[in-house]
Amino acid sequence: MAVILICYLPAHAQIGNPGMHLNRNVLIKKLTEADSSLVFKQDTDISLLPNFVATDANGSRAQLIGKPDELMIVKWTYVFKADEKVNLIELQKLAWFANTLGDQEGLDWFFAQLAELGKDYKKPVSEIKMFDSKRKGEISYSPKEKTLTMTFTPW
Repeated sequence: MAVILICYLPAHAQIGNPGMHLNRNVLIKKLTEADSSLVFKQDTDISLLPNFVATDANGSRAQLIGKPDELMIVKWTYVFKADEKVNLIELQKLAWFANTLGDQEGLDWFFAQLAELGKDYKKPVSEIKMFDSKRKGEISYSPKEKTLTMTFTPW
């Protein structure tokens, strides 16, 4: 009987709230406090989930997909510019984003990936990390489009 209960508990725990335990309105408030040029608007739903998108003055795009208390995807995308000052500002926002969603572990992970990218900007990057907060992070860089994307999802 004890063996059956032990086997049942992990499966039962996974059936619960599938989101990242992030409140969309709180996250939008944090993001807009960090960058006042972000204005979130509801876009076309994705897989029947609400989709909120904002683009800042430098072209960075933040996207929040999921129910208000069950965000399923939180994504930040930046296309590098010729202006190094703008790139530095946007990389600082990405660092803040990594820290907000992955704590210090997320920030360390972001800087490690940025260091790899700095070695060769012509090489694509794709790195996934599982965080203790039951979130999965992915950083990808496409040299062809010069696009850096950071995405968090539940795991």
